[in-house]
Amino acid sequence: MPIIQRLTEEVFSRIAAGEVVERPASLLKELIENSLDAQATSIDIEVFGAGKTSLRVSDNGVGMDAEDVKLCLERHATSKISAFEDLDRLRTFGFRGEALYAIAAVSKVTITSAQKDSKTGWRVTSEGGKITNGPAPVVHGTTVFVKDLFYNTPARLEFLKSDGSERSRLAAVIEEAALANPSVRFTYKSEGRQVLRFEPEDSGDFFQDFDMRAAAVLGDDLAGGLLPIDVERPGVRVRMLVSPFDKMPSSRSFQYFFVNKRPVSSKILNTALYKAYGEHRPAGRQPVCVALLELNPDAFDANVHPGKREVRFKEDGEMFAIVSGLVASALAKAKAAAPITIEPEPAAVVADAPDLRRAPEAGKPEAPSPDGYYLGGRGFIPEEFKQLKLSSAVAMGAPEGAPVWYTPPFRYLGQIERSFMLFEANGGLFILDQHAAAERVLFEKLMGEIETGGAKSQTLMLPVPIDLPASAVRAVLDKSDRLRKIGFEVAAFGKNGLHVTAVPALFYQADEVKKLVHRVIDALSDPVAEAERLRHDVIATIACKAAVKSHDRLGEDEAYKLLDALRDCKDGSACPHGRRAMLALNRDELARRFQRPGAVPLA
Repeated sequence: MPIIQRLTEEVFSRIAAGEVVERPASLLKELIENSLDAQATSIDIEVFGAGKTSLRVSDNGVGMDAEDVKLCLERHATSKISAFEDLDRLRTFGFRGEALYAIAAVSKVTITSAQKDSKTGWRVTSEGGKITNGPAPVVHGTTVFVKDLFYNTPARLEFLKSDGSERSRLAAVIEEAALANPSVRFTYKSEGRQVLRFEPEDSGDFFQDFDMRAAAVLGDDLAGGLLPIDVERPGVRVRMLVSPFDKMPSSRSFQYFFVNKRPVSSKILNTALYKAYGEHRPAGRQPVCVALLELNPDAFDANVHPGKREVRFKEDGEMFAIVSGLVASALAKAKAAAPITIEPEPAAVVADAPDLRRAPEAGKPEAPSPDGYYLGGRGFIPEEFKQLKLSSAVAMGAPEGAPVWYTPPFRYLGQIERSFMLFEANGGLFILDQHAAAERVLFEKLMGEIETGGAKSQTLMLPVPIDLPASAVRAVLDKSDRLRKIGFEVAAFGKNGLHVTAVPALFYQADEVKKLVHRVIDALSDPVAEAERLRHDVIATIACKAAVKSHDRLGEDEAYKLLDALRDCKDGSACPHGRRAMLALNRDELARRFQRPGAVPLA
């Protein structure tokens, strides 16, 4: 028996299908692209079981005749090319002739199609490797019905995410197609309920249609005020909508790049976008971007990946310079026309919560909150700080189990720039970053609450509305149980939106709630250690926003209490984002810095 054997078609077809059909969303992407290549102006999608039970795509494209219907499920059968040289002239989405073949290898497929003037429609069915075909009722266009995805490769079902996550991916595919094709009507039903509906934009002005479709997909919050870019040069045309400096969300998830209407992931384009914003981009804010690039077919290679998600440009440097330059120019013009102003902070929105930002009236004591007390700035220190005794902070010896950095006795010297707390520590110098230290304490407090049953939550007097793409809404709702454990209550609202009805007890501003939801969306989009990363990122953000800030004036008692609270943390050396919270110079290091042989302790 030879060691090397030819695989049967049944085996290699299922292996090959894994490159093209990773999940229901990748299947849907292939079918939508086929419909667009068939010149469809209306595409209807309906799924059950998050696309695993069934998925149907119907279009009003040119349709197929009897011979085309017979051939469409065969391997390497395509209407897009006939010779290798055609690849450099191709302006359609697909060209391999493997998509339908791959789909049929791991599911049960029925395709019905009819041309515009045909008196007969045609149907082909593939199930378990058996293909049958015959006449069908005349319905202009093509309908592809896929059911029981991965029925013959059940191991692949185990790699899919939850139904909610898969539905979010399906919606994202439709949103991308809708953004790149504003003249096409899209409808999407999931489990019998309409989720998305994008009517065609046909004003006659492409850029106006593009702008209207972006608003329909992204929602008014994200799409409002985007800067338009429309430039044509030899061999390339760029149409973009990007955020001005003063209207940027906190999430990277709203950046879309298309090359000849194909959604792509490109480090070159992404880096060019951020290069244009440079150092003027506000900390923690990310640009919204919808970019349509039209290039000559020979200027890029879309055959880099089986899913055709990645592209390779013939001239990377040129593409980088074009995108970066155009965005930078648009930003500069917008800044010159309308200087950025700092908006006043929004009013508190939490029911029955004290206004922690309001200084106490003259002659009146500071009013404590349920979980902390006013410190004269934007943050507060938890109730537990008030109950700490100062004895350990001024003790001659460190208590048992204290961290290495804790070297009493400590003597508070004061604040530097109202940001850094300065202590004499056993003859040396010890400095605390008050914000990073308080952030670490609050982070571990919240983590402890969650691990023992859930973070304290408080209901909002008025829900905070957040406009998002439908795919992002579904991603957030899919994690609603997890969000509830960290203090958030969310609910769907309208076609493109969420209502946040409750927030963690430490949180109290509507604007900050929106930022945090955007951070949640980013965490959900990262498949690596999603659960732990989401929890850490969100709780760290809550702690950061609630902690005492730099430039807040703190007294001696607060300094000692913060020091003791940090001592009891599992890791007091840094904030949860990894930024250093302390700096220490012992007596020997101080002597060395001043070129002394040693330091004699005071008697």
